[in-house]
Amino acid sequence: MENLYIDESGSMTCQYCDENPYFIIAIIRALNNDRLKRMYKRFVSSKIDRLRELDKNGKMFKNGRFYELKGSQFDPPLKREFVDFFCKNNYFELFYIEIDNRKINKNLFNNTARAFNYVLRLAFEYYLRYNYLPDSQYVIQLDERNERTETKYFLENYLNTELIGNNALTNNISVKYFDSRDNKLIQLADVFANIYFSQCITGNYTDQIDKMKRDGYLKNIFKFPYYKNIDNINSIC
Repeated sequence: MENLYIDESGSMTCQYCDENPYFIIAIIRALNNDRLKRMYKRFVSSKIDRLRELDKNGKMFKNGRFYELKGSQFDPPLKREFVDFFCKNNYFELFYIEIDNRKINKNLFNNTARAFNYVLRLAFEYYLRYNYLPDSQYVIQLDERNERTETKYFLENYLNTELIGNNALTNNISVKYFDSRDNKLIQLADVFANIYFSQCITGNYTDQIDKMKRDGYLKNIFKFPYYKNIDNINSIC
């Protein structure tokens, strides 16, 4: 059984693309759930005062009590410390999906839930066919607050139909939705998504991205649209 935790940063939009050029999805493949959750607790307890100080919009603390990690509230030093803290015990692998809003067919974004599911399916098929992920049974866990009620149960059937039908997967995928405050590892995916989003916008986290690649944490960056780019087949983009 493989557990994958997904969250995103940015917006899927064809409007004002110069201001919103990227939408980033982070996927954490947990290799040791329990130890990764314990690391989460240690990070929060060791950084609690910094987190409180940085929480200008009341997203990480409610009524004075810690609520959840939100990467958008981190400053650059804490983002770098976050990578150093978590990337040292081989408890997870990380995958990114980078969507360039400036190159998207506008019709695709007429339904952003459909677009999200479509790109996620393409990425998973690629990961499976090129052995970034094993052919196994998967439980995918996502933040429910970014998903409309009528589409919450579509993704599971869609992924199973497409991936099994295309012979990319022989086992079933189960999709579960959580309020991110109740799922520590979705919160980690949120922070990792924001770090790569910030790298795409500012270029200030090259050392952290290179470290994650070099140390074996960052397995692949799937870029969309990719136009069957050979880089997506032979190497990390």
